[in-house]
Amino acid sequence: MSKFCFLMALFISSIAWSQTEFFNSKINFSENELNGFYSSISVDSTRIYFNANDYTVYAYDKKSGELNWSYYLSYKTNNPPIPYRNSLFVGKHSSQYHDECVQLNSQTGDTIQTLTIQSIDTKPVFRDNIMYCTAIDAGFGGAVMAYDLKKNSVIWEKFIAHGVSKQPYYLQDKIIANAEDDNWFELDYNGKLLDTTCKNKVDIFVEDIKCVRNFKYLIHNQKEVHGNYFDEDEKVKLKYTKDKTIVLGENKMLVINNRNKTEKEIKLDEVLSLPEDQLGIYIEIFKAEENTVWFFYRNNLVNYDFKNDKLLRKVDLSSWNPHQIILENRTIWLISKNDGKLYGLDFEPDKKTADTIEAKARMEREINNPKPADPKKIEAAKAAQEKMKNKAN
Repeated sequence: MSKFCFLMALFISSIAWSQTEFFNSKINFSENELNGFYSSISVDSTRIYFNANDYTVYAYDKKSGELNWSYYLSYKTNNPPIPYRNSLFVGKHSSQYHDECVQLNSQTGDTIQTLTIQSIDTKPVFRDNIMYCTAIDAGFGGAVMAYDLKKNSVIWEKFIAHGVSKQPYYLQDKIIANAEDDNWFELDYNGKLLDTTCKNKVDIFVEDIKCVRNFKYLIHNQKEVHGNYFDEDEKVKLKYTKDKTIVLGENKMLVINNRNKTEKEIKLDEVLSLPEDQLGIYIEIFKAEENTVWFFYRNNLVNYDFKNDKLLRKVDLSSWNPHQIILENRTIWLISKNDGKLYGLDFEPDKKTADTIEAKARMEREINNPKPADPKKIEAAKAAQEKMKNKAN
């Protein structure tokens, strides 16, 4: 390849995966606030909510970038604020020995009510005005529960101790919750235990739950995974398609099929060709489709075709060193660990840039086609390339 073609290819690559920064929260944090780095984000249809390192939650309009309201929590966390209808659930530190959960009006930031629980520890589900979640209830401890938002009271709860930090499986007719370690149990949406006559009872810290299933996690068809595929199972991320489960962990990604077999193991460092010094603890799966997946790994946003073993897109975000990310179509919302700020990025080129990229790529293919080619087409491509070069000058 000629020097000019090499530089052109480099130019194409740099444009294709470049990002345009369209939003910056412009909040400056003290060194002390950033040393204890806890921060999180969530979105609804109109706003992005930023639980920042200065113990405040900020609500920004996603289109205009304007600050709609802010609310001082005296509390910061990596657990995102929880949008529900026209409200937002956030944690608040009220005294030295007491935290509380408040429901805010998502449009104004005004307090709707203070819940009787101290925190919501995993992503909840809502059925009408009942919230099913794991939470800390003062005087009771970590629990899986049903909470009536109209009456502002707990309907039922089951003590699960440290299982409160593990995301339950909310199925159509039952909940599968964690009772510490790899012990899981089933209950219906009325709080009734579904298995009370098991042959092999267990003796665990959660004393009133004797019948458990022992597994690491469930795949898309509710089959159990028992093997130790990763060194740190706590950090593993899962996403389901109709007939596959995508499992993302450190160094690799697994595709598990209906038979609970690993259909494919993808060694990420090899596929992505990442330098050894490009580190990053945060991982996430954003979207899984029939044959492709969007995920974040070692500071790169990646779109990968696991059926054809093809890297479709890689967006390097190491300049921002993301702490958390939300992907919405062509928009990336992220919290930067460099300065704690919230950023909005557009990672797709506009139509004019995209057309230029495609035209140059087409010329590149014509000039460097290893197959026998039409000499007239090659000369025409060279002439067009020279013309573009002269225009640039």
